[in-house]
Amino acid sequence: MLIVSGNYGPVNRGKTHLKTVSVMEVLQKALEVWDLQVIAFDSPVAEHAQIDPDLGNAFICHLHDHWFCIRKVNGEWYNFDSLYAAPQHLSEFYLAACMDSLKDSGWSIFLVIGNFPKEFPIASSEARNGYGQWLSPEDAERITKSCNTTESPQTIDSTQQAYQETLLKKNKART
Repeated sequence: MLIVSGNYGPVNRGKTHLKTVSVMEVLQKALEVWDLQVIAFDSPVAEHAQIDPDLGNAFICHLHDHWFCIRKVNGEWYNFDSLYAAPQHLSEFYLAACMDSLKDSGWSIFLVIGNFPKEFPIASSEARNGYGQWLSPEDAERITKSCNTTESPQTIDSTQQAYQETLLKKNKART
């Protein structure tokens, strides 16, 4: 099931809109292997998560050529944006604020639903299962702090803003 009725912006985006739909179809097929589905966040099916994002388990966020996910792991929310050195822990309050900010900034947001694993391995001995590198919350916080000592949070925010501005300029040049 693929519900891609989300807000992709004006219809005159042509190729960008078709590219997003095509990528979503591929993403949906990939997630089906794990018994997961992608639902447009503004869909009536996702209304519970619109009201309280903490009722969801995962969100995929998309703007232009940048994708990332926000995911609940072991009962805690994390932002898995590759612009960060490590996953960023999110409180329930910040999750709701983040989702509102993303919507207001024009991001397409998708709720991921299905049968998620209940727990995730944390010990490094369990991480050898081929599914990537598992970090404990303490490891993620340590990595983030070590990056923040070399770059101030202001620098990181300005880097992300510059990246988003570059994407916007790139997109305007295409249309």
